[in-house]
Amino acid sequence: MQTRTRDGLVLLLAGVLLGGGLAWLLGRRQEAPPTAPRALDAVPAGALLVATLDLPALRASPAFAPFLREEREIPGLGKVRDVCGFDPLAALTEVAVAIPAAGESGDFGLAASGAVQDEALLACASKVIKARGGQPVVSTIGSFRAVRDSSAEGHGEIAVRPGGPILLGGGAYLRAMIDAADGRAPAVGATDAHDEIAREVGEGAARVTVVLTPEQRAELGRELAASGAGRSPAASIRSGGVGVALGPEIAVHGVVLCDAEAPCAALGTELRAARDARAEDFATRLIGFGAVLGRVAIAAEGKALHARVKLSAEEAGVLVDRLASLRGLRQPAQPTAPALPPARDGGDAPRADAGAPPPDAVVAPRQRREDAGAPPPDAATAPTQRVTPDGGAP
Repeated sequence: MQTRTRDGLVLLLAGVLLGGGLAWLLGRRQEAPPTAPRALDAVPAGALLVATLDLPALRASPAFAPFLREEREIPGLGKVRDVCGFDPLAALTEVAVAIPAAGESGDFGLAASGAVQDEALLACASKVIKARGGQPVVSTIGSFRAVRDSSAEGHGEIAVRPGGPILLGGGAYLRAMIDAADGRAPAVGATDAHDEIAREVGEGAARVTVVLTPEQRAELGRELAASGAGRSPAASIRSGGVGVALGPEIAVHGVVLCDAEAPCAALGTELRAARDARAEDFATRLIGFGAVLGRVAIAAEGKALHARVKLSAEEAGVLVDRLASLRGLRQPAQPTAPALPPARDGGDAPRADAGAPPPDAVVAPRQRREDAGAPPPDAATAPTQRVTPDGGAP
């Protein structure tokens, strides 16, 4: 074989190998596993309200982490980890909650993404349904498997697929969420309205956006006219949202989008007046929100109305804890009744575990012997607490 021919074959072989290697690398890039599904990908277009939570960011925040670290319970059954053998929330990274603009009253959907154990979750849901006297039924819908209680139709069901997301909803709306997640129907991210207000609000560990439909705006206008406030700038509202950004300080940013600049400016004037009045309200100051509310900066910028406030991490933690207690999310510690001293008339001493004093001691306190040494009735049930007008510590 001539040298020139041999060299040509070597170059041809090298070219084939190089080309094949590039094709293999490009194929590997194209075959790379897809990114994990987002919770928002399962929210159907046409939602009235969309709320998102960045769970890793919230877990890292001193203000919000205590609520995510607490042992979660299933009412009447016990702790989730004891019932299921694991805590489904522990491995989740994103949660989205949606309320449809149209549909049955009370419709809502929840989507969660992260490290999903689909089989274990279905088994846990079935176990909970059985423990409550129901009949679990597992079915396949699209790429998801769903479990519901056949004895309580319309009470919602859970759907999950390998890799996620987890979906919670009821009836037609759950199926709409599955269609969105499977790509058979547009998701909320495919629409401009929620994206527009989300961009104005900015990134945040927690964010809520609301978009009014033309029908809802018309209904709002009729209600304002019926109440004598037909010229209210609130009739110009198209959408609104609020976001919470976490860092050394907690930044809260709310935005309202209007259909014109003038009503947005007028709405800002009304909201500033309402802010000042509410900040001075005794009840608002008592729970500690007066000072924070007074710091909210409200300003109109074209067709957008912005409200901003920043809090320290410690301040935010106190307010979140108080708000949770007011809403019943966290039960306050029950005061322990003070022990009663032994009776001096030779009778049996009160038992240490008797708890509160006998009923007659509360109903007719004036008939008790003064030498019994027991505290007044209000001391046994509601120990005195001194608070400052703005809810701070004494």
